[in-house]
Amino acid sequence: METLSTFGLQINSSMSAVQSQPTNPNYLSPVGFRFRIERLPNVNYFCQTVTLPGITAGYVAMSTPLGDVPQTGDKLEYSQLDVRFKVDEDLRNWIEVYDWLQALGRPIDFTQARRFSNTQTPRVGPEGSAASFKSDAVLQILTSHKNVNVNVRFLDCFPIQLSELTFDSSSESIDYLEAVVSFRYRRYDIERLR
Repeated sequence: METLSTFGLQINSSMSAVQSQPTNPNYLSPVGFRFRIERLPNVNYFCQTVTLPGITAGYVAMSTPLGDVPQTGDKLEYSQLDVRFKVDEDLRNWIEVYDWLQALGRPIDFTQARRFSNTQTPRVGPEGSAASFKSDAVLQILTSHKNVNVNVRFLDCFPIQLSELTFDSSSESIDYLEAVVSFRYRRYDIERLR
């Protein structure tokens, strides 16, 4: 048995080519997903796209006489979660997000936020607390056989932006309206099921 060193990696020459092949050669399909956020049942149903956010690790530049040397940081920064959905004829899904943003932002009076907190199920936190205005979400990534393969859980989501709706009577074809809602969240966890 001979051991080769290539680019700092130890490779055993007795390893067969079959052992180094992936166990699943299928590609990830962009249509194989389900998305659910507890506070927005109508958005869930009409969901068209979800962007799995990127993640960035901070770093610190350590000064030396020969130049700065990057060192690992201690905080992660998650990109925002964007969800695009078709707007239903009654605007129920768009209004779900609108009401949530109204309760978070500038309620007309103190009772508006309290009503929002009380009417939401399941309750996340005590009435009126910051936790009562947040909701967990899950992105389920499916296999080529439509089985759930990976769950991506977003913790403590809340909306930060809802796109406009443009009505246009000059359009020659009917392109049904879509909206995008952007969320911030504490973090996301990935759970492999298979």
